[in-house]
Amino acid sequence: MSKGYSAKWIIASDGNLYEDCTLVVDEGKVEKIVKTSELDTNECKNVKDYGRCVITPGFVNLHNHLQYTDVDIKQGGIKYIFKKAYTQFRKHYFIAGIKKTSFVWRLADLLSKYFCLSADNKLSSFKKGLELSLLSGTTCVAQLSKESKYFKVLNDLPIKTYLFFELFSDSAETSKEEFRSIQKKIDKLLKQKSDNTFVGVAPHSVCSVHKRLFKILVKYCRKNNILMTIRISESNEEKDWLKYGFSDIDLLNEFGGHKKFEPIYKGVTSVQYLAQMDVINKRLIASYGNYLNDDDLKILKENKVSLAYCPRVSENLHGKMLEFDKVLEFFPDRFGFGTNSLAFNKDLSLLNELRFVNKGQLNTLEAIKYLTIVPAKILRLDNIIGSLEKGKDADFNVFELNENEDYNSVLEKSRPDYVYIKGHRKVHKGKIR
Repeated sequence: MSKGYSAKWIIASDGNLYEDCTLVVDEGKVEKIVKTSELDTNECKNVKDYGRCVITPGFVNLHNHLQYTDVDIKQGGIKYIFKKAYTQFRKHYFIAGIKKTSFVWRLADLLSKYFCLSADNKLSSFKKGLELSLLSGTTCVAQLSKESKYFKVLNDLPIKTYLFFELFSDSAETSKEEFRSIQKKIDKLLKQKSDNTFVGVAPHSVCSVHKRLFKILVKYCRKNNILMTIRISESNEEKDWLKYGFSDIDLLNEFGGHKKFEPIYKGVTSVQYLAQMDVINKRLIASYGNYLNDDDLKILKENKVSLAYCPRVSENLHGKMLEFDKVLEFFPDRFGFGTNSLAFNKDLSLLNELRFVNKGQLNTLEAIKYLTIVPAKILRLDNIIGSLEKGKDADFNVFELNENEDYNSVLEKSRPDYVYIKGHRKVHKGKIR
């Protein structure tokens, strides 16, 4: 028997705004949207009337490191004490003299804290990040991690996940080893994955991945039609590394256990560097892009590269972000938002991320599109999510409104009151069910 969800407004991300309508769901799939006054109650006897509210599709977050949600958790025991002492020694040995406000020091500090977490606390930290994402209306996350330990957690949950495996290498030899290791993990996970889990690769950045690994990954992604995501033009340290052949990034790599290596091309931008190795293509999702110039942006646009836009983290870590007007100009219908993690962000709300940069450039229907159907297309999941169209999973958010508010007020909210996945209510009044 079909179920109905009535609302004053439904923003379905199909280009239309529906008023005084009901979303009809059958066996977890969207059946149709009809005028509530025309609803056949014999066909749909179970109707939930949310009254003055807005229903939107579930949100899609393009860049997450949910494992870092609880890195500041306090632990006890001898093992933790020794781990902390060891990482503090290594950090001061490798990062000595670098300002504590710098990107390199703050990232090294984060990795130190994460290393000290027990296996159970790491899983707990990751699960908390997923819960906070769901509370924020996110029903699909792109998660970046080198570890496969989170796969089972993701596989058992209804939330859709694109798991991008992070890769690092400092030589041709380690490139081959890293690829073999990741390839085995991917092959294994593809056999075990649920219908809600998808897999891609994430070479970390031009400064932490050897040219050999880039060339291997380009061939692998092309052959298997797999998505790749990478940080591009994120920091000043990255710019210096490409310009001079060295920067503070080298210290961060050494802290992470990798040897120093130089760029194969100097005096170029990240985009030019990656273009030389055929990395710039339509399967690529670039993230950050804080220092992209117009020439780089044109190359990305011409090659249909997508962008995971993380403005709040960029402002926090680097004091600089790619201007929103540039994003709209060079990535029309090819960008979505990312929140990274609570380590460098106030919360995991995509609505707050959007509001941080949207100063009237996008109206409500356009804005919701960039939280739903556009990032769904980027992840190639628009056949099942991203809009409330017939046959797609019934993943949707419900925002309650006051009498003086209309559908435009959804952009002033931080999170929905109810979240549904495949027609099942997962969040009720701001609490996980």
